[in-house]
Amino acid sequence: MNGTMRAVLAIVLFAVTASACASGGRETRRGPVAATSAATGASTPTPSPSPSAQAEDSQAVTPAEAADLVRKILRTDDAVRASGDEFYALQQVRDAQNQITATAFQSTGMKPPRYTWGAPRVLVPRLDRFPYWFAAVVERRDASGANRTAVLVFMKQYEVSRWQLSFGSLLYPGTKLPDVSLDSQGYATPLATRDDSIAISPHLMAPLHATIAEEGPGGFAADLIAAGPQTTGYFTEVEKIQPESKWRGYLYDSLFAATAFPIYALRTTDGGAVILYSLTRTTLRQAKIKHADGLVPVPKEVRWAVGSVVVPNMLRVVETQQYVSHVSRRGAAEPAKIIGFDGAATGVSYK
Repeated sequence: MNGTMRAVLAIVLFAVTASACASGGRETRRGPVAATSAATGASTPTPSPSPSAQAEDSQAVTPAEAADLVRKILRTDDAVRASGDEFYALQQVRDAQNQITATAFQSTGMKPPRYTWGAPRVLVPRLDRFPYWFAAVVERRDASGANRTAVLVFMKQYEVSRWQLSFGSLLYPGTKLPDVSLDSQGYATPLATRDDSIAISPHLMAPLHATIAEEGPGGFAADLIAAGPQTTGYFTEVEKIQPESKWRGYLYDSLFAATAFPIYALRTTDGGAVILYSLTRTTLRQAKIKHADGLVPVPKEVRWAVGSVVVPNMLRVVETQQYVSHVSRRGAAEPAKIIGFDGAATGVSYK
């Protein structure tokens, strides 16, 4: 078990916050964002719900106001994408979405993909202090006409802040978001970061996910999170690529970690929760012998950041990934399920 997994194990066993720092070194950096350190105990903007919180609070939004905000922000996003204005586009986003948006512009020569959005269904929690946030479920159509269901989160950090897109993921095709628990006025119920009324506390979901991605069906998290393409599937992928890459003359590894980006959680009608969170995936390709002939291949999806199909000695690619999970109530037998995923390569470096 490597250092990252020992840190994750410590979190699960002792419920404390740990940090994992990315390694340093002299490197030529390309791409929208440099690889960042990832904390395995991420903070969340979700305070414990307060019964006294009022929908009429001057800074909170009603569901109708939230839906209007979603439409306005998505219209603005389309306008800046059409004009190729990366600077203004980045003013509309924050957290992981800042990195992902930068990639969307820089990887396409400032011609990012554009989308047509349907009517939003908003999930507004009752919150009595900043930061305020709410989620939206929106149908998204791309230029090819393909439809996907997006789950978005918008946050207002302080009184003087604007509303910005903080989180964005896509439900798996054919999957619906579980029913979220609403009160008589249509407001959703948020969960605190360390809420223990569900099978996996929100602050533990990301590190446990990182564990099953690295350790697969034989790891200690296998009984807690269901198998799938972005869980045990990652482990299977790495197990297949490693011997192939070694035969081709380079070493391959892939590491997962939780991030310091916000975690969002909403109670579902079955007593569980929908948890929205981020991971980083750091993929390393390193030549077995460092010399002029020690070349490693550059995957097609990140060649825009390197300008070559191969680089000497070492290539590091950092992906920012955003997930939607459905966690059962505490004591339930069902493992947590990953039901949504989206992400992008947000850091590329080589030396």
